[in-house]
Amino acid sequence: MIEVTIDGKKIEVEKGTTALEAAEALGIEIPTLCYHPGLPADGNCRLCQVEVIDRGRKSLAISCMYPIRGPVEIFTDTEDVRRARKFVIQLLIARSPQSPVLQKLAEEYGVDVPDERFVQKGEVDLCIRCGRCVRACAELGNECIDFVSRGWEKEVNTPFNEPSKTCIGCGSCAEVCPTGAIVVTEKDGTRTIWDRTFRLVACDACGTPFATEEQLEAAKPEFEQTDTRVLCPRCRKIAEARTIVLLDGAQGGHV
Repeated sequence: MIEVTIDGKKIEVEKGTTALEAAEALGIEIPTLCYHPGLPADGNCRLCQVEVIDRGRKSLAISCMYPIRGPVEIFTDTEDVRRARKFVIQLLIARSPQSPVLQKLAEEYGVDVPDERFVQKGEVDLCIRCGRCVRACAELGNECIDFVSRGWEKEVNTPFNEPSKTCIGCGSCAEVCPTGAIVVTEKDGTRTIWDRTFRLVACDACGTPFATEEQLEAAKPEFEQTDTRVLCPRCRKIAEARTIVLLDGAQGGHV
């Protein structure tokens, strides 16, 4: 275990714990955009920068990517930190001035939102190129979306801007998107995402359409086929809880 001090508070963490994880353990909030606890850290948005003093040397570090390997002192809200975050927000909001997430950060850090007169009419770009959606899709093994083009034209899209044949319509990309840039619509028992429409399967217990046929097919290897019914997550939890109660009762236990 290594003792680290963050904003004057001491905590012991395992070697390799990131500065962001240590701060969260202390209840200290650090703003993030590209970071998600269920995905590999990427550090591309640079918003979570903090100031680290290691053996007398002071430097800025990306907290989600900075592993603690020895006793260090970390500051999350210094003048240099705020200046660095402000610069990041300025770059991001220049590209996506309509993003509510960025507008909130701009207000907090005193960044002027670009005048609407200089924003291309009809273009509402909520994507901040954080890569969460791309990593989520890759983690599931689908890899049906990725970054395409370069520079100002860089965006997240499907191969050749056509409906992806490998997409299962799970919506994980939209679930982890911090700005709502990925649009998912559900209507009349179907789900449409990335210009492809999938048929939704209804829960055998409650009747609510909840997953695509492709999504359920991909999930089969992950679950034991002890129950042939198709259940939504809520009904699945209820069924599992009832099973535990019945087993406990059969063994003479108490709940």
